[in-house]
Amino acid sequence: MGRHRRMSTFRKPMAVPNLGDYSLVHVEEARRFIRDCLKRIGVPELKLRCVSEFLVAADYRGIYGSGLSQLDIYLNDLLHRRANMDAEPEIIRETVATAHVNGNDALGVIVGNFCMSLALEKAKNVGVGFVVANRSNNLGIASWYALQALDQDYAGLVMSNGAPIMVPPRSSVASIGANCLAFGVKGRNSYFMLDMVSSMKDIGSIEWALTKHEYIPHLWAADERGYSTCFPMLALRNPRLTCAGASKGYCLAAMIDLLCGVLSGANFSTQIPPWRSNVKRLCPNLGQIFIVIDPDFFLPDFMDRLDDFTECIKNSTPASLAKPIQMPGDREMRHMHLVEKLGALPYHNALLKKYNAIADLFCIKPIQMFNNDD
Repeated sequence: MGRHRRMSTFRKPMAVPNLGDYSLVHVEEARRFIRDCLKRIGVPELKLRCVSEFLVAADYRGIYGSGLSQLDIYLNDLLHRRANMDAEPEIIRETVATAHVNGNDALGVIVGNFCMSLALEKAKNVGVGFVVANRSNNLGIASWYALQALDQDYAGLVMSNGAPIMVPPRSSVASIGANCLAFGVKGRNSYFMLDMVSSMKDIGSIEWALTKHEYIPHLWAADERGYSTCFPMLALRNPRLTCAGASKGYCLAAMIDLLCGVLSGANFSTQIPPWRSNVKRLCPNLGQIFIVIDPDFFLPDFMDRLDDFTECIKNSTPASLAKPIQMPGDREMRHMHLVEKLGALPYHNALLKKYNAIADLFCIKPIQMFNNDD
């Protein structure tokens, strides 16, 4: 249906969302619905909680293009066996500080949690853990894994390659992924969490705009003929995302692909099956890197120095007093505070309508709205 949606139905994104377009859903209710969907297609019980917490965490942080809206992709990958719901990662080889992991075509979150846990274990022993994985699937929000390092006062760096949906400078076709990275670390009173892709905007954000019937900025993507477009459905037909910072985003994506794809033995560049058109029962064989660093191993007062670093930037003169200077992660933190204030997650009604149809198809209980009186 979305593919044939009339362009006249689209509107510009609003600076302040129309609350009438949204409904509140309790965090645990969103998790319940995800678990019910996955259970219906036979996902093992132990993995239901893992996937549901992972997807809802993206929405909790305000990254709606990587949360519940992506559940249909996970269901499709599992149903068509592009991801193996029963698989477990295994170590190919390792040293005290490094490891090479075979993801065995498991879901990306299963591989990611395994690798981050392994990197943390190594960092506790020798100050740093460096884990490389192949035969993995879509990683989702990379900050999910970096945050696991923050929880133990370590620094976490995560990278993943992806399907070729970004067009390099001077190219007429997409030949490299909008590869992602996340880096996080915390001080005593400060917090730094970078979560980014190498394109102007990630593919999930374009899908999210389509769900909300909104235009996208012309700088985000091009249509099939190579012209910039403001219509998300045109941008999604044969994705041609724009590099962030022109050649800088391309070089960053190439570096990530070299480390994650070439170094790990995974697919890279155009070896990776096209986005959402991988009809064969074939894992995309993505590569990922997980690095954990114990700052105390290098400097006992690192947390204090990070607080000073943050203050130096935030206390500099802003261009506008109405817009204070932000650090990476501040925007997500504000959304988490909003969710806590509301007592629930604000989901767009169009998304809820989509999953009500899936609930009917799977014969499961639809998503229940949050009632402040409950």
